[in-house]
Amino acid sequence: MEANRITADMIAPCGLDCSLCKRALAEKDPCPGCHGPDENKPEFCSRKCGIIVCQKRKENGYTYCDECPDYPCADVLEKETRYTSQYPLYESPRKNLRDIRESGIDAFLENERKEWTCPECGHIVSVHTGLCSGCGRQYGAVPVRVDEDTWRIENRMVRFFLLKGTEKALLIDNGMTVRHAKQMAETLTGLPVELLNTHADMDHIGCNEQFDSFYMHPADEEQYRKSGKPGRVIPVLDGDEIDLGNRKLRIIHLPGHTPGSIAVLDISRRVLISGDPIQEHGHIFMFGEHRNMKDYIASLKKLEGMTADFDEIWPSHSDLPIFPDCIRRLREGAEKVLNREIPGKETDFRGQTIFVYDLGFTAFLCSE
Repeated sequence: MEANRITADMIAPCGLDCSLCKRALAEKDPCPGCHGPDENKPEFCSRKCGIIVCQKRKENGYTYCDECPDYPCADVLEKETRYTSQYPLYESPRKNLRDIRESGIDAFLENERKEWTCPECGHIVSVHTGLCSGCGRQYGAVPVRVDEDTWRIENRMVRFFLLKGTEKALLIDNGMTVRHAKQMAETLTGLPVELLNTHADMDHIGCNEQFDSFYMHPADEEQYRKSGKPGRVIPVLDGDEIDLGNRKLRIIHLPGHTPGSIAVLDISRRVLISGDPIQEHGHIFMFGEHRNMKDYIASLKKLEGMTADFDEIWPSHSDLPIFPDCIRRLREGAEKVLNREIPGKETDFRGQTIFVYDLGFTAFLCSE
């Protein structure tokens, strides 16, 4: 469905944009939205939704729920909670109604089309699935609760992490195509949220513009600025600690994959959040001007001497969790690649010639 289908008659009384619903985006018998006829509507939307069957709304002719003196009612609050925390993308019906009141319906619709249109093909992205209804590209993020104060957030081929302390929460990276990482984190934790980037590759900085500032090793700032994204870098160096409130995190500088790559040691939980350098059954990118295999090997040797501090490793790609013995195997494999002891397979990657060195348990992608 193309973005011109985002129209005023698709905005529900509660403020939800019905055009973002997976049923409205169906190729066969699409739902016409809350204001449309009941034909093709899910039973809940036509007969069971408390807002649709609300007699006060019908008797008073309210277009939107915020016209009612009882706003926000329990039904509105249920929608708000569900759509800001339980789907791959974030949609706040209450914010939508505020925006309509403050800016007018035309300005709101223009912003909705900009916000929910896939830049690749011009079709609408579904709030329920995170998928573009045209080309199928994934824009969503799925939070998976690890424990009471920790989430991993899956964004197709990359993941990032949310850690909660008693005073604040920290996002470690924010994916590539996620649109509302900050709002999602705030909803999940109920605390102020800060951001740390393990490095400046594009699949880790997708929503950086939502933050005025963020933690990053200064050696990656030059690469970050090439992305054109804004924000003030708060420099973190090897050995620095960030205290979230009864939860201390230690920064470990691991140059090689990028000059400023860092891992985060969750000290009390004995977990290393590694970014990209440590992976099993993945592809570690070591091609391009800012990669350095010698530095990478030195970083792995450094980590080998720290394995008494952590029991699990949580990487940004592929298997999770993995375990400290992987570091030694990666170091040995990287040394063999550097010393030309194993063959590389020449291949094309997005128009660039690279060489793939398959270690059996993971692979390095190198320039030569």
